[in-house]
Amino acid sequence: MNASLRAFASGMESAARSVTEGVHDDGVFIAPLFRLPRERDGVPACPTLSAFKARLLQAYNRGLLELATCQRAEDVNPLVVAASAVRSRRTTFHLVQRWSRRTMFAALDDVVGALSPKAYAAAKDFARKVHEDEKRREGRPRLLTLPLDAFAARVQAVVNESSHDALIVELFRELDDRGEVTGLGLSAFKARLRGAHRTGLLTLHAWQVKDGVENPAMQASVVGHEGMTLHLVCRTAVPLPIPWGRPAPLLVPVPRWIEASQGRMMNE
Repeated sequence: MNASLRAFASGMESAARSVTEGVHDDGVFIAPLFRLPRERDGVPACPTLSAFKARLLQAYNRGLLELATCQRAEDVNPLVVAASAVRSRRTTFHLVQRWSRRTMFAALDDVVGALSPKAYAAAKDFARKVHEDEKRREGRPRLLTLPLDAFAARVQAVVNESSHDALIVELFRELDDRGEVTGLGLSAFKARLRGAHRTGLLTLHAWQVKDGVENPAMQASVVGHEGMTLHLVCRTAVPLPIPWGRPAPLLVPVPRWIEASQGRMMNE
């Protein structure tokens, strides 16, 4: 029975990774997955959807695969969501995850085991950096995961924190200090800036005399676009808000001799 259940779970994970219908986020809806051919990779299919769901729950409870809840259903057929629902204790699942933690950990163990000592040390250092970046990000997403418009909006917000246009390499270092460029090298960062500039989401311009003397940072910031050499990301024209509001009017103390004279006039 255990071997059969393990084979079922493995077959469902494999099917979830290969199908194109019913894919949502990192999983596949249960109902479309049930409509696969009666037998796949030697694993007998369940006769009914209810039996299929019960089998999935068995595999889930034994840690053989992972189920997930559909968090956002705006762009999903509600009939598919309803047909895929399966209740377990206080949670309602709708999806079979395409990659379970067990499968990913096993794959990672195989990769790490094949590394040379030097490559293993480099991988360990990178994993440490990823962990440190995650703490510095304070919940903000990595730029690598953002679509181009959201990427441009985040970059523009950081540039606008300054009082002048940002040199690209210095902007990259600032975002790196905030842990937001994990997995994104300087060349890939420049490529995304070029794409945002091309589509009008950001404005880049070339280094000019008024920007100061040339330096190595300027050379490292070069982005080529349509025959031009660009170095800086422009601030927007919107002034920064004053965080404490408008200053209160200045109160000038009245000299004592004026107070005394005013007092005498009132007594008369």
